[in-house]
Amino acid sequence: MSNVEAELREEIAHDQRLANISGAGIASDAAVRRRRLQVGGVAATTACGLLIATFVAERVIDLRTSRWLDLSVTRIALVCLTALVALYCYDQERHLKRVEAHRSRLFQLDGEIASNLLTAGLVLDAVTALHAALELDQLLPTIVEQGRALVGADHGVLFLYEERGPMQPVVDSDDLAPAAATMVEQVSARNQVIGLVEGTAVNIGVPVGDAITVHAVLVLPGVAGGELNADTVALLTRFGHAAGAALGNARRYEAAMFLLDVAH
Repeated sequence: MSNVEAELREEIAHDQRLANISGAGIASDAAVRRRRLQVGGVAATTACGLLIATFVAERVIDLRTSRWLDLSVTRIALVCLTALVALYCYDQERHLKRVEAHRSRLFQLDGEIASNLLTAGLVLDAVTALHAALELDQLLPTIVEQGRALVGADHGVLFLYEERGPMQPVVDSDDLAPAAATMVEQVSARNQVIGLVEGTAVNIGVPVGDAITVHAVLVLPGVAGGELNADTVALLTRFGHAAGAALGNARRYEAAMFLLDVAH
């Protein structure tokens, strides 16, 4: 449990005690509604008592009976009692609203933690698959497959940097290279994940490399969703760096194999 979540739970428990909600943990909607009904019942009972007391006082005066109840004192007492009940209801409602707000924040925090855990698991699976293959002819299709899996894309094309010329498509089973050329240029120039919205889908470009150099570009066209949020950008950025490391390892492996072949 994170420190933020622990603090939220402590605040919730504190406000629940002040609002007279029994039980540990997070108060349910039913418990909050039940407490509001109880507070409303106190207010209604007090209001009925005030009406009855006022009626009795007026009738005592009208009937000219012995004034065992002084009207002025009674009214002052009733005003004070009304003010106390109003303050009590206000204080209880304030704590109930704080409980609801903290609970909503806690649920949001739990959702963020679950999302981060899921994202970490997806990246771990993708990175494991990338580093499992050292041969370039196996690694390059794996980069496309894992990148597609991370965002649910149906298609993907991978461009690889060549020392003597611009990037060339090395994995393009759907002939998407001509349409993806502009995206490749933008990603190469900016070295960051880019999303271009087209209708209800988004075309995504992912740099494969490190924070300084782009070794390849993965283009994922027509991804459903219509937007590219910060979480997806962070996910694909981590994937791009892992894919870049795997690509560097594969190139070193192939260079070593070439030297061994030459030596023999």
